Amino acid sequence: MGIASKMLNRIGQFYRQSIVKEQYPMLTSFSRRRLKNDGGVGLVYMLHHICEKNEKLIPTNEDLKVSPAFLEKIILRYKRLGFDFMSLDQLNEMIQSGLPNKRPFVAFTIDDGYLDNYIYALPVFEKYDVPFAVFVATDFIDKKAILWWDCIEELIMTHESVTTSDGKTYPCHTFQQRWNTFRYLRERILNIDQKYLEQGLNEMFAGYCIDWFGPIKQKGMSWSQIKTLASHPLCTIGSHTVSHPALKILSEVEAEHEIKEGMERIRQIIQQPVRYFAYPYGTFHEIGEREFRIVEKLGIQLAFMAHQGCITSVNMKNVARLPRVYLKG
Repeated sequence: MGIASKMLNRIGQFYRQSIVKEQYPMLTSFSRRRLKNDGGVGLVYMLHHICEKNEKLIPTNEDLKVSPAFLEKIILRYKRLGFDFMSLDQLNEMIQSGLPNKRPFVAFTIDDGYLDNYIYALPVFEKYDVPFAVFVATDFIDKKAILWWDCIEELIMTHESVTTSDGKTYPCHTFQQRWNTFRYLRERILNIDQKYLEQGLNEMFAGYCIDWFGPIKQKGMSWSQIKTLASHPLCTIGSHTVSHPALKILSEVEAEHEIKEGMERIRQIIQQPVRYFAYPYGTFHEIGEREFRIVEKLGIQLAFMAHQGCITSVNMKNVARLPRVYLKG
């Protein structure tokens, strides 16, 4: 191959990579390569909170927040690029047909069931006629969920150090120390037996008086609001288990119960089929082949991870482990 031909190939490759970067700005460079090489057809975004950020708080929690203005900006970007906005029903139909959409697509999914989804996200999606899905953990709506990440953040932000019952002390003087302390404590909390989470938290933080259910009382949607969303033509309600556990550390019977009962509870309340599911936490640290088999056994039509990646002509066949992309901004 001559020098001129090599240069043209490099220019063409750079152009294609630039197009992929423009269309999928939230993807890592690795994911963009996978998108280009593996027949990428679109992506599913994963959100949690739609509200304003506070840069002084713990980044691990703040990264779960997207402002309404930023969500609007992303929607306008994909409208300008000529993307299709897909509901999960439309995505399911595409996957079942085995035929990729003619144009690249984007789908929006929101996990857990926070009140800000109803207050701030819904008006944005209505404004631009964009479909979206909410994956509901039923304990969030029943106000039984322990949002320990919010409780621990509050503890860290209001103390110069945090001492756990085993005598370990974690400093909280600087921003970086607070972030490190949160990560250390998060790792320990995720290893608590989920059946005895409240007990385990009380034992770990015995020196403090913490209302573990305080945050969810303020931040969770009601069942009335979930039913309103379920009846909305733009919204699809999916399941996110009962108590939002790290499924991998449960027994198989317990893990299946979490998935099955969460879906059944939602179905009974909204009086609609619940076909779609998102794994809590959603990485290979918390789920694996056993959880994929359970989902297949229960006949769930699409199940989503938090594993970074786009939907491709290859991975869309694995409906029990579809990737999503964090929307950060």
